[in-house]
Amino acid sequence: MKENMENIADWVSVGEVSAERDSNLSNYFFDAGVSKSIIDSSKQYLLLGRKGAGKTAVFLHLASKPNNLFKNNDLIIPLSLQSYNWQAHELLADRQKAGGYQHRDSWRFVLYVESIRAIYIHCTENKISLPDKIKKAAKLLEKLFSKPVPTWTDLLGEKLYTLAGLDLPSIDLGEENLNATVGSISFEQMEDRPELRRKLNQNISNLTNWFEDCLSEIPETLRIFLIFDRLDEAWVPKFLDESKTIISGLLHASEHVLGKFKGTIRPIVFLREDIFWTFDINDRNKLREDCSESLRWKSESIEQLILSRINFYARTQDKAQITSLQDLFQEKEMRSRTSPVRHLFNRTMCRPRDMVAFLSRTIKSAKNENFNSIETGRISTKAIYDAEPGYSDYLYDELSDEWRNQNPNFLEYLAVIENLRYAMFSTSSFETALKAKDLAKDRAEFRAVLRFLFDNSIVGIQVGESTQWRYKCFSPTQAFTDVDTIKVHPGLIKRLGLTEGVAPGTSIQATDSE
Repeated sequence: MKENMENIADWVSVGEVSAERDSNLSNYFFDAGVSKSIIDSSKQYLLLGRKGAGKTAVFLHLASKPNNLFKNNDLIIPLSLQSYNWQAHELLADRQKAGGYQHRDSWRFVLYVESIRAIYIHCTENKISLPDKIKKAAKLLEKLFSKPVPTWTDLLGEKLYTLAGLDLPSIDLGEENLNATVGSISFEQMEDRPELRRKLNQNISNLTNWFEDCLSEIPETLRIFLIFDRLDEAWVPKFLDESKTIISGLLHASEHVLGKFKGTIRPIVFLREDIFWTFDINDRNKLREDCSESLRWKSESIEQLILSRINFYARTQDKAQITSLQDLFQEKEMRSRTSPVRHLFNRTMCRPRDMVAFLSRTIKSAKNENFNSIETGRISTKAIYDAEPGYSDYLYDELSDEWRNQNPNFLEYLAVIENLRYAMFSTSSFETALKAKDLAKDRAEFRAVLRFLFDNSIVGIQVGESTQWRYKCFSPTQAFTDVDTIKVHPGLIKRLGLTEGVAPGTSIQATDSE
């Protein structure tokens, strides 16, 4: 009698969905090339990507200072703003300036304080003599705040507010004649007294300009990289307007510092694409084209990322390496005649997090429900079908997290689609349903809604004579086109309770299986 094979599901893993919670990330981080591109280009300071595209994984990778990207004397300052005091930073706005420029100087102050601190620590630990001006700046920071030279997040609070009670000249700052014994000033006092805020802004401006001059003495052997992540932590409904000005202020400051120091001080800002496009800043398209990299994926690179994870666990369990994701599955085709891997990928939004989430659920289903082949130990496609409803819930929640704060009608758009009951339906029926809910008053508003849904891959279109459904996540160069029929993204169909197929009365040309 043939002996049963060991089940792959008993040992295989794809790691954690969240990069910051994955203790093994450094063992199988897969770089699609964006890290090297942005580090090698001294004019770029912005890394864009959709929620779930892997920005935090890249951030953690850069924070580890990989040898293939950085030089020995490069100083890496990772600044994850997950617990940042955004309300405190808002008090630093210079109200005499417009838009993001209100916060440009406060972010310059951040960049310079962190740079001075990094140089101070580097030179002290390596017994290198500090340049005179940087030594003077470090001593002033120590006298104003604490020893050793504080981080920016250490300063952002009542210690920083004491600057509002000091008289700092615009030039020749130094510790010798500075009286730093002023009493503490509270957050509440800063909120209630505009004159204190104005004094604080002026003193920060004077300090910032002086620090900028001091940093002109950075040793030529050093480069400083200040990497910002988790800027979307402030992206909550009651703080959106303030968040826009604060975050755009960081972009203005980064551009200023990059130009001033010619790449010696390199801010790199990790930002969600949807947030970037809300900013009302000059030359936004030029900034997007010239000064940013986008974290985008293809099916091949996502498969390589997943394989690097699986094979890490294979090595730890002394198992054979997996060369293709298809090797995990017993059947070659799903009911739709597509391969299991293609079925999984088509239900993602071309983001690593989606594939990790779907595969994790599939592996769990195979293990818990014993959806495995007795002969080969491979996972049955029954596990994929079993995992799909839970994955669809996950994808719905991801999109909700991404858009509900910025577009208050987002969940209502999905509710309208849910009530249409079918995965494919006419645009005219969708327009009628939106107008009935007062979500689109006229043709122009309807097209704006449809374009938004297409741009975020919630619906797809067919173009010309093609039978392929095109979703923006899989075809990023595809422009929006007016069509008669649209199809909901396959990953959302289960969550919205839609019937696979075409709504009655809808005319449609031939279509592929997905």
